[in-house]
Formats: sequence, structure tokens, C-alpha cells
Amino acid sequence: MRKKMKIAIVGGGPGGLFTAHYLEKTFPNQCEVSIFEASPRCGGKIRSLKFETADIPYEAGTAELYDYSMAGPDTLRRLVDEMGLETVPMDGPALIWGDHILQSDKDIAKILGPRALKDLRTFHLSCAKLLSPASYYEDHRDEAVRSGLDGLTFRELLDRVSHPLARRYIERAAHSDVATESNLTSALNGVKNVLMDNPAYMSLYSVRGGLEALPRALVARLKARIFLNRTVTAVTAGPKGTYVVACTNKSGERLKEIFDRVVVALPDYYLRRLDYGDTGLSAAIDEHCRRYDRPAHYLRVSALFQSPFWRSRVRGNYFMSDAFGGCCLYDESSRFETGEFGVLSWLLAGHDALVHSNLSDAELIEKVLASLPAPLRRGADLFIEGKVHRWVGSINGIPGGQSPEALKKRHLPDSANHPGFYLVGDYLFDSTLNGVLDSAELVCDEIYTDAVMNHGVARSLRSDYFDYYDGEQPYEKCFLEFFDARYTTDLLKAVWRRKPPYKLLDVGSASGLTLREFEKIGVEAWGVENNQYIHSRTPKKLLKRNLLGDIRSLPFPDNSFDFVYDTSLCYVPEADLVRAINELRRVTRVGLIFGTITSDMTQQIASEGDILDGVQSLRSLWEWSDLILGLGFRVAVLDQETLDKVWKIETEANEGGPAWYPERELMRYCFYQRSDPERRSK
Repeated sequence: MRKKMKIAIVGGGPGGLFTAHYLEKTFPNQCEVSIFEASPRCGGKIRSLKFETADIPYEAGTAELYDYSMAGPDTLRRLVDEMGLETVPMDGPALIWGDHILQSDKDIAKILGPRALKDLRTFHLSCAKLLSPASYYEDHRDEAVRSGLDGLTFRELLDRVSHPLARRYIERAAHSDVATESNLTSALNGVKNVLMDNPAYMSLYSVRGGLEALPRALVARLKARIFLNRTVTAVTAGPKGTYVVACTNKSGERLKEIFDRVVVALPDYYLRRLDYGDTGLSAAIDEHCRRYDRPAHYLRVSALFQSPFWRSRVRGNYFMSDAFGGCCLYDESSRFETGEFGVLSWLLAGHDALVHSNLSDAELIEKVLASLPAPLRRGADLFIEGKVHRWVGSINGIPGGQSPEALKKRHLPDSANHPGFYLVGDYLFDSTLNGVLDSAELVCDEIYTDAVMNHGVARSLRSDYFDYYDGEQPYEKCFLEFFDARYTTDLLKAVWRRKPPYKLLDVGSASGLTLREFEKIGVEAWGVENNQYIHSRTPKKLLKRNLLGDIRSLPFPDNSFDFVYDTSLCYVPEADLVRAINELRRVTRVGLIFGTITSDMTQQIASEGDILDGVQSLRSLWEWSDLILGLGFRVAVLDQETLDKVWKIETEANEGGPAWYPERELMRYCFYQRSDPERRSK
């Protein structure tokens, strides 16, 4: 890219700020980012405010952050650490049931009865069986089908719980996380929110001093132009694939500017308020909104008290209550410096939040104080001041959609006609800050891929590619500089605990010399190569096992190989990828090593002159994973110990040379286990 790419981001909430952050990291000094925010501040639903009668802080919007580090890399936690923010762990084992405070199984059995406790335990165990920590973490789009939850509502799943008090307990405990009614969300979303309380799946934390410290830190580091009080009214097609962004400022003045790319980081319900001019893009946005228009609601009432009176009776940073259909009470003074004062914040959700949002602030404060159980009711006399914040329709009731689409489709509503128009939102994943960060990262990957493939250095494969494989020598003279059979077998041993002999297919085997190297260490290796020129240089002794063929139609029977080692999927056209991966699965018995070129290779590798020659499908490892997981494979590396072994093999192999992958966590998406269900179609 010779000139700086101009990118507009519509929305200065977390999605817009995260996108700008990733763009500036990915395109240092190569892009000019402009953020348009309609309000006088950036940060969106992340709001940390203070009371008027005392200089005491509280969270007015987003309540907490999720930490998935126990299951895999957590990009949000990494970003929080990168910003130098101190964190506070959060937990909450209690639930208020009427006037009773339930903090243990013993309490539940005493108040709800032993049968209800048994049903609760059974339900939680069944949720864990339906969705393992690894599957929860991966969160790929076929999970509802795999877990047997496809098409079910959360209400229908709860109806399988026989004891009525157990059903009510589960529904009330999950209500503030789901933010809608059980009949209006999917069973899969309900299960995910039930499992949030299981420490094997995640933990919760906050930022000391307030969550708004995160957007403030991002704004301070961004080079982007940030326009506050700028309401975008239209995004329309401009000349030569550009986009015209029209907006009004605080004075009502109308302004326009042309951009190469546009990222709209707004809630789904706001998308239709923009004028898209072009009927094709308008239709795509309409279709997108129909899929994701599942409004869910929050209402926060924060109360300042003379002291944290509840702590003598209730443990934890928060506790649940069966009031208001199931709400959460946050001990704000456990994560802020409040001195002798105490702060409780009620988070109402779903229809109760919607209905109560019509009440005045005074009426709402009176109602939440009256909802305190008998053991805590004296606290109402210690009340000093209350604040109300309404977040009606602010999140999605079925995040990701009832039948989730492929990641690219979610974020590019009209990729064929408008490849430079992107959407970012938490509702495209799980309605959390973690989800919107994932969304921003994915869009940044897509912009990078588009820039490289369509406006950068990607070229068709030269006729002399194999004659000057390392820039000077032919393939036969230098292939061992780039290939080590023991590297591959060491990886197979680390991931699948398998040693030779076994049968392996090398997809992208060139002239078959790799097969000879595998044979030396006891592996029965076969190859398939689609380039006729390099295949014609296969030695006669290897011709039987090195076949000229196409990955889209492999010349082997089903289940022919224990393992498949692929380096060629990037050379397959996008339209044929599903067919090609289905073929890989068809011939695989155990597992797949995915070693193709990706968009998240290290900059040093990506900058090599011919690395992208012939590439037709460039994706990040995460995007490749989304596609592969939807076609009958599962991630094979689930634990940190195995990932450590894999990374050690990788770094030792690259010793003295450039690393292929910038970080160990990415290598999780290089290994796939064939799963039991029949292979899927697109």
C-alpha cells in the first residue's frame, strides 16, 4: 500500500475503540483512522460515575469482565494488562430466595428441599456434558448441533427439570446474565450463562478505579482522529470502491468525507437509522437486522449507604436475588475505594427491566430498597442517595443468532458488492466486552487480508517458482531448508501421543521428496500435488506414492490415512474451500495438521517477497478454524501442557531464523481431531 488507507469507524464505544486499536497495531503508519461518536464521550456502555452527595464511585453500565485464561488465550485480559490497569477478582456464591440467603448446598436443601437440590446438581452436570470448557471457549457455530440443542429455547430445556423450585432457581439465577426471558433465548445461550458460575469455564474480574479506565486508556494511546458529538447519518458508495460518510455536528452542520473502508460499530438496532443509499447495501443491512433483532434489556439502580451493612450476612462481590424475575446485586464498594460508605447496585434484566424503565427514578429506588430480604431490610434506613441508568434494548437476547453464520458473513453483510463495509458488535458473539473485542479483531484481520490480496503484494504463482525456491536454487537443492520430517512427527507425538509407524498424507507434496524423508523415520507417507510442473520432477521410485491430483477431489478411499499434513488450502479458491476440507476429513482417520499460509503470520515472514505468490484464500488462523470446525473437526490441543510442548517444538525448529507464528496461542488452531458426526456441508 503506497498511500495511507483512510478508515472510518462509526461509533466510539468499545467496538469502535478496539477496532481502532487493532488497526493501528496492524497497519503502523499505513492507515488513517477516524472515529465518529454521536455523544460527548467515548466508551459506550462502559460508564464509571460518582454520586453527588459524596465522592463515591460506582459502575453505571457494564458490570464486569470475563476471564477465559484457564481455557486459552484471553485477548481482553491481555489488553487490560497491556494498558497497565489493576484488576480486582469477583465472585458471588449467594442467592436470595424470598427472605432466605442461600450460600451453600446445605442452605438450598433446607429451603428448597433435597429433591430440588438433586435436580439442580443434575442440571448443572448435564450442562457441563453438553458443553465442555474447550467447546465453550472455542464457541464455534456448530456447537448447538453438536450439543443437541439446535432449535431449542432455554425454556424448553428448563422444562426437562422436574422439580418446579429447581426450575425457578435456575431461571432466576441466570436471568441477569441472559437479560431476556427463557422462552426468548436459545437453549445454547442459556447453558452458556448457567456455566458462567463454574470456575472451570471462566472467572470474573473488574478494573480497580472503574471499568471506564479501559476506554480512557485506549483513547489516550490512539493516534486516530476522534470526532465527538458527530452523528453519522449516512454511509453511501463513493467513487472507485470508496465510501462517503455523512454526519452532523453539535451545531447541526452537515459534513461529508470519503474513506477507503468503513467499520460500523453500533448496536444492531441502530443500524437501520443510517441511510445507505445503495439499495443492495440497504437490503443486506435489513437482512442482517432481521437475524439479530433480539432486543434484551438492562436497568441499573445504584444506591449509596452509610455503611456496607450486607457484608455481615452475604459473602462475595455480588449476589443474586429472585426479586424482579431474577436480578444481580453488586457490592460496588468491594472494587472501589468507598471508605466507610457502602454501595449496592441492582441490575434488573429482561422484561422486568423494560417494564420498570417507565417508572421514575424515585419509584425505582423505592422498589429496590423494598426488595431487600428481611435479614438485610434494616439497610434501607442507611440509604443516602440513588442513581438510575436505563439500558433498554442495549444488548442481544440471542447473541450470535439462533443459527450462527460464518464469522465473515456476520461482519461483512454484503462482501460481494461492498467488500469495504464492515460491522463490529458484541451481539455477533456473546454480548460481552470479550465478544466485541473478538469482533473488532476479526474485522481488522479481514481488512488486512483484503489489503494484501486485492491491493498489496499477492501475485499469481510464477512459472519459475520452484526453479528459484529460495530465491537462487531449485526446489530439489534447498527444500530441506524449509522441511524437517522430524518436526512433523514430533508435533504428532506431542498432540496425539503417536509414534511411527503410521500412514500420513502430505497435501502439497511438490516432487515427493518429503515422502522419502518421512520414510527414513518409519512413516508411510503419500503425497498429492496439483502443480503439474513440479510433480513432473518426482523421482521414479516415488511416483507410486506421489500422485498428481486436486485437494478438492483426492484420489484415495475414505479413511486412508491416520494423519493429513496440509500446506495447500491457501491455494484453493474461496468458493471451493468447503469441498476441499470435506475431502481432507474424508480421507483422515485421526487428525489434521494445518500448516498453510495465514494472515497472522509474523510480519517478517509475511514480508518475504514470494510468500503470498499463488495464494487465493488468505485468512487468519481463527477464521480458518471457524471453517474447519464447522466441517467435522474439533480442536485437538485443549490443554496448556500440550500447547507448551507444541510451542517448544516450533521455536526450536525456527532457532536462528524467523518465527512463523508470532505467539504460542495461535498454534492451538493448527491441529484438528476428526470428530464422530458425519461431515457437514456448507
